[in-house]
Amino acid sequence: MLLHELNEQYIRLHSAKEEAFWAEKMGLKESVPGDFEAKEIQLQAFITDAAMLPKLRAELERSDLTPEERTGLEGWVRFFQANAIESAEAKALAAKIVEMEGELNRVRGGMELGYTDPDTGQFIAANSLQLNLLVQTSPNEAKRRAAWEGLRSIEPFVLSHGFIEVVKERNRLARMLGYEDYYDYKVTLNEGFSKRKLFELLDELERDTRDACQRSIDGLAEQAGAAAFQGWNFDYLTSGDLTSAVDPYHRFGDALNRWGRSFAAMGVRYGGATMQLDLVSRPTKHDNGFMHGPFPCYVDRGTFLPARINFTANAVPGQTGSGERAMNTLLHEGGHAAHFANITMPAPCFSQEFTPTSVAYAETQSMFMDSLMEDPDWMSRYAHDADGNPMPRTLMMELLAKNHRFRAFQIRRIMVVSYGERAIYEMPEAELTPANIVSALRQAERQILLLNDSPRPILSVPHLLAGEASAYYHGYVLAEMAVAQTRDFFLRRDGHLLDNPNIGPDLAKGYWNPGNSRSFLDLVHQMTGEPFSARAIVAQVNRSMEEATAEAERMIAAEPSIPKHTGAIDLDATISIVHGDTLVASTQREGSFEAMSQKFAEWIHHAETATN
Repeated sequence: MLLHELNEQYIRLHSAKEEAFWAEKMGLKESVPGDFEAKEIQLQAFITDAAMLPKLRAELERSDLTPEERTGLEGWVRFFQANAIESAEAKALAAKIVEMEGELNRVRGGMELGYTDPDTGQFIAANSLQLNLLVQTSPNEAKRRAAWEGLRSIEPFVLSHGFIEVVKERNRLARMLGYEDYYDYKVTLNEGFSKRKLFELLDELERDTRDACQRSIDGLAEQAGAAAFQGWNFDYLTSGDLTSAVDPYHRFGDALNRWGRSFAAMGVRYGGATMQLDLVSRPTKHDNGFMHGPFPCYVDRGTFLPARINFTANAVPGQTGSGERAMNTLLHEGGHAAHFANITMPAPCFSQEFTPTSVAYAETQSMFMDSLMEDPDWMSRYAHDADGNPMPRTLMMELLAKNHRFRAFQIRRIMVVSYGERAIYEMPEAELTPANIVSALRQAERQILLLNDSPRPILSVPHLLAGEASAYYHGYVLAEMAVAQTRDFFLRRDGHLLDNPNIGPDLAKGYWNPGNSRSFLDLVHQMTGEPFSARAIVAQVNRSMEEATAEAERMIAAEPSIPKHTGAIDLDATISIVHGDTLVASTQREGSFEAMSQKFAEWIHHAETATN
């Protein structure tokens, strides 16, 4: 039957591509230059094959189809409608772009990235994660500026090493397929509405958050002076000191156990998935966290086939803020993994993370989970120091004040990437020069962030270079709106999110099980009982500090009355912790999640000791 043939063919091609992707991004010994691009081209040839559509429509005419078979075939129709390229010229161009993106990625990966130490004049090699951490935490302004300039050095490098040529070819492909430009093409495929509609939504949100953002920046400037408007100072002035203060309560070695216990308490399960986690930074490793699924789960003729999932973080043992970043990444990528491990549809086209899966839909799942870290009751229960002492209430209130005060800025910080990327793709081809692109990016940063410079230069964001993640960042903004709406639903109904055992089952039913069989807007409505809107997030941004503080006090007071998860940590998954080619620990080898996380904690402690 055609359905089963497509399922099996897709899994074979997708899994081969994803294994090559993991090997390349993790810098494994088995990685072969060009292997990922070759397998990506093979997969693209399949998913862009317009000849599949008439075959599928003919198959759907059969009278003997079961409801599951019909649903699966209809899913493949949507999949090929979103991905198929009928023109031979356009297919050839799409393959060429994949090769160009692969070369750009290799060149960028080989860039000598780092900063010049202002005290010694010595060049210090550092990846973008390490540079970002220095910008956020170094008490030395000259060193912060040097690290920030290191991040900015990515921009002229990629602009002179193939990015402009990739932009031109992406636009040429989009226009060949009938779209305004590449951004319009990607938004329409991923979200089901046009670039114009997207920026109507973003412009409205920008308007409704502008005054709150300006007030917060002006307030900071009253304390810190003009330095507050500099890109290398803003993050430090708003988070650097607190990052150091919070660090003892988010110890890297404890992050894995806390993630497992928190998810188990919420009833999150992974449907028998096999998961591989690579959590520590190293020179040969891609320097941005991600989750990919080499085997998308699906129901094959009544039998559920569990997912195989990889996800990665880039924390640096011993570096201030690394434990907090590891915790955030585990919650975020673990949220993605929970979503993609719980899709119960009759074909893998519903459970793969690319088009026609909505970016906003996928990011809602991960961002909902990482939002828990900012909740005072979650901090009270999980953010403890080496002696088991919880984070002090005064520090939690400082965090609350910082997060609430700059909530509008953080939303706009995500938005600015979309505005900058749109400017690149809307620029006439003859004007696509490094100077013009940099000028457009600086203009977007000033207009949206209301600072002289962005703390994170737009082209240092790796999404813009990668084919699957380009013209993608708006999904995070839409997801912020959906997360606020989803949190509001649970809080109004249940009173708390902390260790709420209803969350996992309800998210599975409302968001995860259907996969991409329904639109993002429909899924949010189904989950929350209300149409998608900015109501909840705008209310958050415009709450007074007094209102936010009163809510935090209520959450802290209620925490002891919320039952704790005291049983074994069972996420219904086989989990391995790896470091490149090395197996660090696993549930299978160690015998339990708790034993695995203890082995991981010992390994991290050894790494931290070695760096001190």
